[in-house]
Amino acid sequence: MTLYVLMAQATAAAHQGRRSEVDSALAEFTALGGVGSQERPLCFGLARAFCALMEEDRDLAAHDVARAMAYEAETPTTFHLSGTHGLRLLLGALSGALDHAAYREITRSAAAGMRWNRVFGQFALAVLHGREGREAEAAAAVRAARDAASIYPLARHLGLRLVAEAAVADGWGEPVAWLRGAEEYFHQAGATAVASACRGLLRQVGASVPQRRTGSDQVPRELRALGVTVREFEVFRLMAGRLGNKAIATRLHISPRTVEKHVASLITKTAQPDRESLSAFAADLGPSDRP
Repeated sequence: MTLYVLMAQATAAAHQGRRSEVDSALAEFTALGGVGSQERPLCFGLARAFCALMEEDRDLAAHDVARAMAYEAETPTTFHLSGTHGLRLLLGALSGALDHAAYREITRSAAAGMRWNRVFGQFALAVLHGREGREAEAAAAVRAARDAASIYPLARHLGLRLVAEAAVADGWGEPVAWLRGAEEYFHQAGATAVASACRGLLRQVGASVPQRRTGSDQVPRELRALGVTVREFEVFRLMAGRLGNKAIATRLHISPRTVEKHVASLITKTAQPDRESLSAFAADLGPSDRP
């Protein structure tokens, strides 16, 4: 199997949030000599970073994009889809690390004009304009991003979910409409972490939230048999990464106290002696054990 095919497999799995399949494909990629290849930056900026975003882990996504940039600097690529000219811009705008001067410098490159990169570049520009109170320019940038993403539904809805958070904070745009559209898309796609984040943001702004009680099929059979709820399972999944209550609360847009209650319930239902054992159980169960 070629390195390109393995990279493509990892990317396809990543865009569905299937972490174990991503890791498996990338392990084989490395074993076949992928280090130093042109495809390696894509493994991080196009695959791993998106998988992290599907898990609502923006810090990890930024870390993976930074690794992609480093690998691309070592081995220049002709693909230009590793995030250097696209996703990097949006993550930087959201974190406050990117300003207009840096944006202009990066987007001078022809690679930034590639349609996939343009999606994230325009979303980044919207965030920058919105933060400065330039609502008309921000709205125009969102329209440009959505037009560019018309053939990339994942990029469109993921971008809108991220931009909506900035729009809520800075008071511009139509974040409720964007979040509702993104929530529906990710719910239908089975991307529970992103759909849950959308619902959490809708609650924060006082908007009505779709009641999703059909997500029990996301809970592994053995946990369903123990009475674990959908929300408890969302907490359980994040515990596999040894996250604390505050970090889990941030990911799920709920309070740390609510997380604490879910953890206590999970310990009781799974008959684990303590939180550490519950986290180990969550890590052992893994995404591959879902029905």
